[in-house]
Amino acid sequence: MPWSGGTYTKGNAGTGGWAGDAGLGIGIEAGRHDTQDNDFANGINNALTKDGQNTPTANLGMGGYKHTGVGNATAADQYLSYGQLLDVTKAVTTTGTAPAYEVTLTPAPAAYFDGMTFVVMFHSVLAVSTGATLNVNGLGAKDIKIPGSGSGYRDPFTGELGTNAPYVVCYSSSTGDFHLISPTHSAQTFTPSIGSASGSVTLNSSTCTYSMFANKVLVSYSLNIGLTGATSSYVTASLPFARAAVFDEMPIAAWMNSVSGQTDRNCNAIMSTSGDIYFYRGDSISDWPIDNFIIYATGVYQASF
Repeated sequence: MPWSGGTYTKGNAGTGGWAGDAGLGIGIEAGRHDTQDNDFANGINNALTKDGQNTPTANLGMGGYKHTGVGNATAADQYLSYGQLLDVTKAVTTTGTAPAYEVTLTPAPAAYFDGMTFVVMFHSVLAVSTGATLNVNGLGAKDIKIPGSGSGYRDPFTGELGTNAPYVVCYSSSTGDFHLISPTHSAQTFTPSIGSASGSVTLNSSTCTYSMFANKVLVSYSLNIGLTGATSSYVTASLPFARAAVFDEMPIAAWMNSVSGQTDRNCNAIMSTSGDIYFYRGDSISDWPIDNFIIYATGVYQASF
């Protein structure tokens, strides 16, 4: 073999080459020339061509040296340049029309695969609570889901996809969705439905907010309520999302203000699995009056999604 241990040795080197033949009285012989030329051909065929006409047949060691001047990869079976690696670790910004978001990754993936993970910046705030999708390089829109407790997932709600922060998404082949690892936990406002045991109740004004943490909901109420027709043993206000059917009548912190005959600001409040908070007066008077009054409350509960 002309190559051994990384060094090329011509076939007639053992006899001192052509000069050695002459010294031995060996003339120019066709067979010896063919053997030498075939040896050259074998050596050349074991070398890599710079125009890519042949390929390696074994792993290539670089001896600590680098490939330089390389181009950027454009397919899954090509390695990245260092500069491209820095680029692909940057967040990609979505396009499209929310809630149908789109992104373009480079190199382009041939298909979605389990564990595909990247950082994304949303170009438009999610303004609906009916979910969102992400379409990568035209491979098809996939739902964006937020992991909850245990094995559950839910749609992102209004404001959980913002434009002021990067988000990590990871594709799951088992669910066929992108899982959002880092939703925005910003407070969102809502207007609850209200009710009463008796009389007619009106919501004069309110400032109510909620924040989501997986399937945990931090909720806050400031209610200006008007009661007419009859006093009532309780008034109710709805939760922003259905509550999980665990531990019915869970108490939460609440207090009252501007209540006729008020002797204490304490207020008793419980969360029902029916989806409402029941407010009872906490002082020595049993019923809410025919009047306007204010109730404040805050608490945390587990949503049913």
